[in-house]
Formats: sequence, C-alpha cells, structure tokens
Amino acid sequence: MMVMARGRHSLHVGGWWGIVFSVGLLIEGGMVSVPTAAISGEEIQAFYAAHRQIIVIQQIVAVALLVPMLAFAQTLDRRSHSRDRRRVGWVMLAAWAVATAEVATNALPLVLAVSAEVTAGTAHALAFAGDLADAALFAAIALFSVVAAPTDWMWLRRMGVLVAVLTLVRALASPIGVTSLDAAAPIAFLSYVLALSTRTILFDRARHTAN
Repeated sequence: MMVMARGRHSLHVGGWWGIVFSVGLLIEGGMVSVPTAAISGEEIQAFYAAHRQIIVIQQIVAVALLVPMLAFAQTLDRRSHSRDRRRVGWVMLAAWAVATAEVATNALPLVLAVSAEVTAGTAHALAFAGDLADAALFAAIALFSVVAAPTDWMWLRRMGVLVAVLTLVRALASPIGVTSLDAAAPIAFLSYVLALSTRTILFDRARHTAN
C-alpha cells in the first residue's frame, strides 16, 4: 500500500516539475546569449572575457534544470504506459537524448569561460562545436515534442507536432547561419511544456478528486 501511495504521489507532483523546469528555463535563457561561430575568434574571446562569470553561472543553472526536466519526463513516460510503469518508454528515451545534448551544449561554453588562455582559433572551433551541439539539442527537443504529445487532447497533440517542426527546422537551419527561429523555437517549446504541465496537474487533481 505504501509503494502504491508513493507512486500516486510521484505522479501528482510530476506536473509541477514541468512548471519548475519552465520557470528555470525562462530565467536561464535570459541571462546571456553566447556567441556562435558566425563571428571571429577574437570577438568570441572578447565576449567570454567580458561575461565570464555570468556564463559559468548560466551553464551550471542549465545543467541543474535537467533534474526537473527528467522528473517531468518520467511522469509523462509512466502515464503513457500506465499498465507497466517499470518499462522505459519513448518519452524517457527522448528526454535522455535532450539531457545528453544539453550537457554537451553547456560543456563547451563552460570550457571557454574558465580557460584563461585560449587562442582565437581554438575559441572559434569550440564555438562551432557548440553550434553543432545546439543543433543536436533542438533535434532531440523535436523528438521529445512528438513522443510526449498526448493522444486524448488533439489540440495539444497538434501543438506538439508544430513545436517539433519548428525545433527541427531550427536545428537544421542554425548551423548554416539562419537565425530567424532562434527565439521562436525555444519560446514554442517553453509554451508546450507549460501546456503539458497544466494538463498533467489538472488530470492528477481530477483523478485525486474521483478517488
């Protein structure tokens, strides 16, 4: 009975993990925008020298946000196959892909921020590698957006597909210098997570009331 109660409590809290992740993502995204390989190595060096501390803080916050993100994904994953909660489904696999790409995206700016003596060529190469990691991150977000979409709320499922398209286009376009979706794609994903979180909270409250 205690095990079952803990499982129900975990699902009940799960929607709020999504809210925590969304708020943290909004704060982290507003700290600073690291430069891409579209500018010269000397400019990249100057930017990191001027914003070293805030960049380090931002990368640490971003990694910490993986905790609520994975907790929320676990809630969605368990609900997607509620008959066998021990099985890991597509939602959790996609979430781990997002987490892996996020760590890679954070590691490269962190290296540039903490390394006092980096040549302009190395700085540009690391920035380019960061661009590729960022593209992989948005590709993983596109996968997550599709597999996390619920089947019972059609408008939310359509929203998930739309977010997946935006983030996938962002992943493919960004490395070649197209920046038109650099703001729209993250905002769309943030709105989608908030919608999923709200649905999860409402679902849990309705089920709790029924029981």
